Amino acid sequence: MKKPIRLFNCLALLVGALTFTTAGAQSFQEGVDYERISGPDVSDDNSTVEVVEVFGYLCPHCRSFQPFVSSWEQQLPEQVEFSRLPVSFSPSWEPFARAYHTASSMDIIDQSHEALFVALHDERKQFGSMSDLAEFHAQFDVDAKEFESTSKSFAVESRMRMGNAQIGKWGVRSTPTLVINGKYRVSPQRGKTFEDMLKVADFVIAKELEANRSESADSES
Repeated sequence: MKKPIRLFNCLALLVGALTFTTAGAQSFQEGVDYERISGPDVSDDNSTVEVVEVFGYLCPHCRSFQPFVSSWEQQLPEQVEFSRLPVSFSPSWEPFARAYHTASSMDIIDQSHEALFVALHDERKQFGSMSDLAEFHAQFDVDAKEFESTSKSFAVESRMRMGNAQIGKWGVRSTPTLVINGKYRVSPQRGKTFEDMLKVADFVIAKELEANRSESADSES
């Protein structure tokens, strides 16, 4: 009985991948609809496609993008790994990026991410310090003092440094931006909607999935 079950699961994954590829069949042009990142990281892993949403909590466009990308993320194929990376374009953005990494390290980011956007942009709450952000995150069953202490930890400092370096390497200058496989940037285009942006991302992801399948087939032949 185990072999048919495995076969069914494989077929289900294949159908999902093909459906996603078909959905992204609309053609978009590199350099017009999306940009190639110069000198991308080289990875030997062709089993997944990595998608990173680069965002900032103080960015109103990121707040508007949030419901679109949240729904879109849930429909990505299993071969696609989605993550987020906050930017620190200015000193005022830095505490919020630090708060994201702190919440992530304390395993409350799934609860706090949307809530912080709502507090900032919908409820117009003011956060003047990391202590204010710690008090806000205390509603998610963490101690405010521990949150503030964790925000200064070596682990969070490392995430901040690595994140800033990665964003610089990717050449991200605005938010929201989707970085796909460390090779391509997809950002809102003038006169285009967030739905249009995600259609471009679908196209690029489908392109990378197809490249992965081709590389896997070549290595097995």
